[in-house]
Amino acid sequence: MQLPPPSWDPYATPGAQPPALFPQDYYFPGSAYQTTETLRRFLEEIRAEYTWIPASGGQRKFGVDDVELSATFTIPFLYSTQHPLLITPGFASHFWSGPISEGPQPADMPPNAFSAYLDAAWNPQVTPWLGAELGFRTGVYSDYRKVTTDSLRFMGHGLAVLSLTPSVQVKAGAVYLDRNRVKILPAGGLVWMPNPDVRFDILFPNPMASRRLMDLGDTQLWAYVRGEYGGGNWAVQRVDGTFERVDYNDLRVMAGIDFDRAAGLSGLFEVGVAFDREIVYRSPTPTFRPEPAVVLRAGLVY
Repeated sequence: MQLPPPSWDPYATPGAQPPALFPQDYYFPGSAYQTTETLRRFLEEIRAEYTWIPASGGQRKFGVDDVELSATFTIPFLYSTQHPLLITPGFASHFWSGPISEGPQPADMPPNAFSAYLDAAWNPQVTPWLGAELGFRTGVYSDYRKVTTDSLRFMGHGLAVLSLTPSVQVKAGAVYLDRNRVKILPAGGLVWMPNPDVRFDILFPNPMASRRLMDLGDTQLWAYVRGEYGGGNWAVQRVDGTFERVDYNDLRVMAGIDFDRAAGLSGLFEVGVAFDREIVYRSPTPTFRPEPAVVLRAGLVY
């Protein structure tokens, strides 16, 4: 994660002035952001993540193993190298254990499914103090048996970003999830950096609080806690042979360690709990509610 440098030159050229309505800030006295025109690499990053939710507990078990690989490419957009278009193709395999239920319409899931997607994101800066975060994703989300029109999903987000001061931003917009339970959610909140070592993303639906622990050479070590609206939606074949779209939704509270390098290999490890878990079918099959479970996640970024 990038934080503003603790210095600001009041005699700098207008192009180097801080992107904020009120350049002078109580929390950064005599300082603000500095921007530099740098050319990004075409291949911005390669990311690999593994998430594990064990099938443990009582009768209402549901285990999740997710393996995801993606790569992000930068493409100059509207003649701008500072705010390029970010293109991310990705693929994830999902391995599920359970659920096990009884009744005339029992809940069931296939043993595995996949997500193949293409993501496009653009973060333009309209004025020095007004920007945006825009994203669109489309992909195929299905099991390995059959792909139908229900397998195609469209998701996206749009947020306006108002930089009140060099340490305070306000974001407001919406996230389109395209799930059975929730189609769209309001999104936004406050981003506050009281100093270069602390950051609060007080944002719905994914808040986060981070603190830098130390610097080891060119590596920054951060600790954080965060919330997440997890899960997804897939078109799967049921035990009775029918195809339908099904959600897996949960709420997660996570704590983690992030080592961030300016160049080279970065990564994270986090542990937490998933609760308010549910498997929601589009058919009249009753919603299945697994018990809360531990969540482990590890990731590497190059």
